[in-house]
Amino acid sequence: MNLGPAFWALAALGAAAALAYGVLYLRRPPSWVRAGVKTLAIGAPAAGFIIAGAPFPLVLALVASALGDFFLAFDKKVLLPLGILSFLIAQLVYFVIFAAIWFFSGDNSPLWPRYVAMGLVIATSMGFLIWMAPKLGWMAFGVVPYAIAITAMAAMAMWMPWDGWPAMLGAALFVVSDFVLATELFRLPEDVLVRRVTAPVVWWTYVSAQALIVTGISLAAM
Repeated sequence: MNLGPAFWALAALGAAAALAYGVLYLRRPPSWVRAGVKTLAIGAPAAGFIIAGAPFPLVLALVASALGDFFLAFDKKVLLPLGILSFLIAQLVYFVIFAAIWFFSGDNSPLWPRYVAMGLVIATSMGFLIWMAPKLGWMAFGVVPYAIAITAMAAMAMWMPWDGWPAMLGAALFVVSDFVLATELFRLPEDVLVRRVTAPVVWWTYVSAQALIVTGISLAAM
């Protein structure tokens, strides 16, 4: 990859958009401006990676994530399935990237921390789905496959070479972000006070997850 000035300018734009959304727009009513700022947080770095000649799977994961951010920015039930589909694609692509890096690296040691981490990810996801099941209704057709995909992605991340450890942490944060978001969407009443905390947690764990995953992939692929 050629990480020239254009890449770093777009990466800086993405960071500024992430900060602006988290500080200024997170609690504002849905609007095109709010959606645009949210989408730029991942969309701008995605454009930077395209210019830099990054591998197609990484670009695809970032573009799918940016589209997911756009669809979810309007807080409309009709757009929720499109947001879930976009992030489902991103999770599956990240899974393939992690699997490919692990396969070609041959780095499998030490094994026991990987098994422990995978077990925690899978057990947490199963418990969360059991807790969520009564509230999902027809949305279970989208939420359950997505939960399986993000669980598989996070579990596969634990097999990254140790040089790519940021991706492991990023995958775990992605799970936290999406599970808190699902709780907000399906379990929490609209007027409950804890929503003052959940929205910032969802956003900052999400953008941190994306940054860590991309950093880990870059380090492991060197």
